Amino acid sequence: MRLSIIEGMAFALMVGVGETFFLADATRLAGSRLQQGLVVTLPLFAGAVGQVLNLFVLARIRSRRPLVVAAALGQALVLAGLAYLSGTGRSTPEILIAAATLAAIFGQSGAAAWSSWFGDLVPAARRGRYFGRRNRFIYATTFAGVLLGGQLLQQLEPGGPAAMAMNSDSRGGSGFAVIYAIAALARALSAALHARTPEPRFGGLPPRSRTFAYFATEQGRDITRLVSVGALFYLTVYIASPYFTPYMLEDLGFEYWQYMVVCATLIVAKVAFLSLWGRSVDHRGARPSLLLAALLTSIIPLPFLWADGLGWVLAAQAFSGVAWGGYELSMFTLMLGRTYRRVRPQVFALQGLANGTAQLVGSLLGALAVSVFSAKLVWLFALSFAGRFAVALIMPRAVREVSWETPVPRGKLSLRVAGFRVSGGLGLRPVPEADVENTDEGTDERSDKRARRA
Repeated sequence: MRLSIIEGMAFALMVGVGETFFLADATRLAGSRLQQGLVVTLPLFAGAVGQVLNLFVLARIRSRRPLVVAAALGQALVLAGLAYLSGTGRSTPEILIAAATLAAIFGQSGAAAWSSWFGDLVPAARRGRYFGRRNRFIYATTFAGVLLGGQLLQQLEPGGPAAMAMNSDSRGGSGFAVIYAIAALARALSAALHARTPEPRFGGLPPRSRTFAYFATEQGRDITRLVSVGALFYLTVYIASPYFTPYMLEDLGFEYWQYMVVCATLIVAKVAFLSLWGRSVDHRGARPSLLLAALLTSIIPLPFLWADGLGWVLAAQAFSGVAWGGYELSMFTLMLGRTYRRVRPQVFALQGLANGTAQLVGSLLGALAVSVFSAKLVWLFALSFAGRFAVALIMPRAVREVSWETPVPRGKLSLRVAGFRVSGGLGLRPVPEADVENTDEGTDERSDKRARRA
């Protein structure tokens, strides 16, 4: 468990100094709007597919550690290759998209195995406290990584993409080579620490027939509606989400230090308000908190309609961190409370695939609007606002109150940092195997009986 805290810090350094700046690199490379969208959403979609395939692998292996180590090493090698190509001036938008996608596939292919591994390794009574402590180190290291990456880019590539565009003889690249190299070394250290961490005996995954039976129950149909409305919400979000960074770096002419401050503000706001959202979930319930967070998240694009400098952007990003922290935490808690332990890996994999598909489709719609209809980026922001707000209004009818929901207190909710998302800063994911008090074998058996009756 102590090794895993150090490993988490190495992973966080990779996220902060490397993954955070993928979209800024696409802007530097003068990628089209379609390419800028794909560098964000194609990795999300491919990573979700990798997570589903990972479940098939987990069902056929007896040890999870080799899979996690191999996935981390694969991600490190991809980042090292990207560092070499950036340093030699050979990187292109297509190469960046491919590298980001491969890195996401490797990253997500080990995620379910890691969650299962540490769900078994960490004692149930200590999970909430342990993962909370681990995440505090990860938050701090990610924040430090963002500051380090932004400072290196500012020093090695001053002026940002706008200055590079004015200098036709240079497109930069040395700064990105350095930050990708640091990210690769950090991920390699993460793999080495994984290899040194012991693994309890693996009992395997439940049979797929149990999962299919679960989705045929009323409880399963409710989860399907919840996943569907969540995916629809992400579709409207990602019409605009990949294009906030190009808007800042191109239209507003931000330098890298300004972009660094924007990303850091997003992270700080999200982390600072997580405990407040946790108390809201505890006192009011996950469903009311989700509905409120969806409304707040829908208005995030509005300040960008009139933003003309750093001030309004910082305000918008701070608000974004607060709103997205509430949305993700409420959604995770609701999913945990409406499922039971044995089907959670499959349910969360389905949710990831639905969200990844919606994010990809949303970015393609945004790129289509720009290329075919010559829409300005601010029009995408307005369209995204209208779509988000419409989905938030129908969400109370789609996410019904149910009698079988098991409240999940904050102390029982185990979260891990999964990466950086342009829409809401740090991506947080639950550890699905974390056992909560009322999701015991008796609850599993009652759910199985409901499935057999259906």
